[in-house]
Amino acid sequence: MKMFLLAAMLAAARDVQQWLQIADSTRNAFEEAVITARASQIVDGKAGQSTDFEVYAKGRDRGVIVFRSGGNKGRKVLTDGPRMWLIIPGATRPIPVTPNQRLLGGASMADVASLRFSVDYRATLKPETENVGGKSCRVLELKAKSPTAPYPRVLLWWNEAEKLPAKVLFYLPSGKQAKEVTFTKFSTKAGRTVVSEMEIRDLLSRDSHAVTRLEYMDYRPAKLDDALFTPEGARGL
Repeated sequence: MKMFLLAAMLAAARDVQQWLQIADSTRNAFEEAVITARASQIVDGKAGQSTDFEVYAKGRDRGVIVFRSGGNKGRKVLTDGPRMWLIIPGATRPIPVTPNQRLLGGASMADVASLRFSVDYRATLKPETENVGGKSCRVLELKAKSPTAPYPRVLLWWNEAEKLPAKVLFYLPSGKQAKEVTFTKFSTKAGRTVVSEMEIRDLLSRDSHAVTRLEYMDYRPAKLDDALFTPEGARGL
């Protein structure tokens, strides 16, 4: 009996790790890519203010966000590991910013960065199932491996039938709920399943019911020069 339970636990652990890897791959499907995206504030079910941007991503640690419209048009955000800088046209030096810097509404720079659940967290499968959007989901409790993680606790709802993530809830070190992300659409790009739309609720804002929608309109694998991921290279994008 003990051997049977141990085998079942090991099988469940393998399943959970595979689910986390799939959840990661839907958001970071390619080692190098250029993503065209839009962030929109949703008011009473209708899209309001929006901003278009491109993300140049290389590996886990390097990226450049280029704003193509809205109040930030022409600005860039350069990411190198845990560090981020804002590059403003005409400014002589990049300005350090944090991953929590606002993109639009409830969306932050971290929402388009490369958090990896399968690498950064340890997961425990809860016994109960819950519905998300009318679909039955398993619930994973994630605990950050690093004591300095901005979100030490995360809940992830996994749609076992479709084998895709459904929702994620992030908690602050204080235990307070910080942000809820719902994955609303997926698509296939270059033979891989990727998130094409997600909705973000900032649970710390005055209006916690306000929604920011992130749409990934184009997702292109690309070979990107290392020089792009420097202040000088990013200025030329």
